[in-house]
Amino acid sequence: MNWQELNLSELDIEHIGQWPGPVRAFTIVLACLLLAGAGWQFMLSSSQAQLEQARAQEGNLKRMFETKSAQAAALPAYEKQLNALQARLENELRKLPSQLEVAGLLDDISFIATGNGLRIERINWETEQPGPFSTELPMRIIVSGNYHQLGRFVADVAALPRIVILDSFSLSQKGNEQLSMSMLAKTYKYNGQEVQ
Repeated sequence: MNWQELNLSELDIEHIGQWPGPVRAFTIVLACLLLAGAGWQFMLSSSQAQLEQARAQEGNLKRMFETKSAQAAALPAYEKQLNALQARLENELRKLPSQLEVAGLLDDISFIATGNGLRIERINWETEQPGPFSTELPMRIIVSGNYHQLGRFVADVAALPRIVILDSFSLSQKGNEQLSMSMLAKTYKYNGQEVQ
């Protein structure tokens, strides 16, 4: 059979089995190619979407890697800084009075007051104020003397090697040149383990 002798109008799709062999073969090959192309397109489109998703994830992972790499490179500097801060914290904690030094602090302040010529009217501990890191130990102090004696007393208390904060001052005149000063001296006790 010749392709030129073939009349396409005589071909009926319902009677495909009666078509000449080359036409049937051509139709089957064409149908197979169309199915293969549609299948390939279907598989390729889902693979294309997965590829785009993988590329986006790759970009995110690269950025995360760069960030973590920079952090890892800076780790020795961070460790050095942390060690310096820990040493500084321990140094500052040493300035807080230990349990044994708290009673001695009262004696030190009494000695400073009498050494500056002040008369001690009252000096006693008040109620402790616990906090998350330290416990505040307030001490009510009332002394009397002249202006210069009070000034030297405050300076000497501030120069103590342990942390003492003078708070809530009130001054009142007691006589000619005599003043009465009431204040709250606060020190702190570390709630954690004692620092050597």
